[in-house]
Amino acid sequence: MKQWNFLREQWSRMIQQMFSAEEAVMDRLASQGREIFGLVWENTEGPSPIQVWRKKDRFEMRFGNRVVQSSCLRSDPNQLLLSYTRHMMLCLLLVPEPRKVLHIGLGGGTIANFLHRLFPEVEQTVIEINEAVLEAACQFFGFEEDSRRKVIIADAAQGILDLDENFDLIFLDAYGPASAPEKLISIPFITRLSELLVPGGWAVGNFWTMNGDFEEQCSRWKKIYPTLYQARTRPTANKIIFGRKHGKASLNGSLKDRARFLQKKTGLDMLKMLVNLEKID
Repeated sequence: MKQWNFLREQWSRMIQQMFSAEEAVMDRLASQGREIFGLVWENTEGPSPIQVWRKKDRFEMRFGNRVVQSSCLRSDPNQLLLSYTRHMMLCLLLVPEPRKVLHIGLGGGTIANFLHRLFPEVEQTVIEINEAVLEAACQFFGFEEDSRRKVIIADAAQGILDLDENFDLIFLDAYGPASAPEKLISIPFITRLSELLVPGGWAVGNFWTMNGDFEEQCSRWKKIYPTLYQARTRPTANKIIFGRKHGKASLNGSLKDRARFLQKKTGLDMLKMLVNLEKID
C-alpha cells in the first residue's frame, strides 16, 4: 500500500510538472498570436478549475490542465469522440438492453447523452460532486436533466449509500486533474457498487494506466467480481474494466453477432473494439 501511494504521489507531481511546462509553451504561442485553444468558460470556485475550451469543431472539458476529461462535437454532442468512452460501450455486448444505469462522475455527460439517444426507455442516475461540472455539461455538451436523466450533486462515497434501487450498468469514471480520488477506488466503495447491480449486471470502470497503480486497482476489483474483463484503448493510455458479481460469464462467439448488430445500431466500430476485450484471470 505504501508503495502504491508513493507511485500515485510521484505520478501526480510528474503530471503537474508536465502540464506546467506545456502551459508555458502555450502562453508563448499565445503571445505570438498563435493561440491554439480558446477558453470559453471557467469556474474556479472548487478545489480545481472547471474549464471548457473550444478547439476547432469541438468543446473540451478540462480541470485546470491539458488533460481532456470530455469532448464533444459542437454540431453533434451525441457522438463519442474519446476512444475510452467508445470502448466503455463494449458493455452493450454484455447488457444489450439496459434499463437502469448509474454514472459515478458526469464529465460532459457524453456517455449519458449517447445512451439516452440509443435507448428510449433507459433511466439514468448520475452522481457528480461538483455542480460546476453539471453547469458546463448542460451549457456546452448537450446534456440536460429530464424524466430519464437525473443528477445527484453529492460526494459519490456518500451518495451511493443513499441509493435504494439497482442498476443494469454502473459506470465509474470519476477523475480529478491528475488521478481518481482514493475513496472512489477503495474496496468499500467498489463493494457498495457491486451491491447496487441487478443479477447479471456489470460495473464498468475507466482507469489511467500511466500512473502505475492499475495492477493494484485491478486486484481490488478481482476481490469483488468473479468475472472480470479488460479492454485497452491505446498502449499507454486508458484501460476499461468490466466486472460482473453475480455468477460467472464467459465470452463466446455470439458476441461477434451482437457486435455486428450494435455496430449498425450505434455507428461504433464494435468489431474492432471487441478484439481488445480480454479476460482477466
